Amino acid sequence: MTKDFLEEKKREQASILKEYRTSLFDNATDIGYSEKNNEWFDYFIKPQESNKNLYKGIREEAIAYFKKYGIAWWQCLNEPNEPTGHMVSSQINCLNHLFAIRTDEKAVRLIIEKVTGIQFDEILPSLIDNDEHSFISFEFTLDNDKLLGENDEGWGRGILCTSIDVMIIARKGEKKWLIPIEWKYTESYKKEDKTNQTRMDRYAHLIEVSTQLRVPEDGIAHSNYFSEPNYELMRQTLLCEQLVKNGYADYFFHINIIPTEHTELRSVVEKEFVPMLKDSSKFCIIDPHDLLAPIEQEVINNTYEEYKDLINYLQTRYWKK
Repeated sequence: MTKDFLEEKKREQASILKEYRTSLFDNATDIGYSEKNNEWFDYFIKPQESNKNLYKGIREEAIAYFKKYGIAWWQCLNEPNEPTGHMVSSQINCLNHLFAIRTDEKAVRLIIEKVTGIQFDEILPSLIDNDEHSFISFEFTLDNDKLLGENDEGWGRGILCTSIDVMIIARKGEKKWLIPIEWKYTESYKKEDKTNQTRMDRYAHLIEVSTQLRVPEDGIAHSNYFSEPNYELMRQTLLCEQLVKNGYADYFFHINIIPTEHTELRSVVEKEFVPMLKDSSKFCIIDPHDLLAPIEQEVINNTYEEYKDLINYLQTRYWKK
């Protein structure tokens, strides 16, 4: 896959930082030109100010959330316990879109009902955050060592295991639904075969008995399941299946966030991963703007004033056409 979309977004975010440095980024400074790399890093906020890469309304709380639950920040020139200043990070993009509504049951229900087409009775508290007001878990893991055999030393939320960017759990009648969300922004991938014995030992049998994943005619090893972005989506599917099998929920609906303009990444998922699903109606690719559209409409209708600033921020930083 080429990196055209990535380069386009680097230029766009550098321009937005320059234009809205005061209003959106509290006068954050970009790294600028690096003689060492012979490259402009004007799409990077300096590491000392990297928290300004987050929407102002969530900065302190998001950093505290990651610290409280021992969640790993995506590493790129930043300190281990701080968000990256990389302005096209998908982790930052995800948090800027969703963290502000994390404790708002109504807002969370609005967005997932539109995507899934299911009218839920309620959004349930996180399975892992131990907080009755946490309706979205970020960098979700649960019993990965037991359920997927992922036991690498140091594994945890956001590191060295299958970690789902966003997890929501909802109830309809007596049935519980997991809503896992994989969040992509500018990612591009080389066609690299990730097959090895450890991964085969962990995932091959689970694929063979999966109720959602098809077994490739040419076998599991060296199949599309072991190249990105399919590898990540495959593991998330297996984790959700195991959570259902172990009684945490009854069903799951898998959402993959990919910007509409990122046609190349969308095409790979549509052509390689979706055909491997036994029930593709429980999998959806959606643009982040479209995901938040129900809340944006409430703001336009003046019925959800508390998110007016968030929507303005997202429109300016990410949704400008």
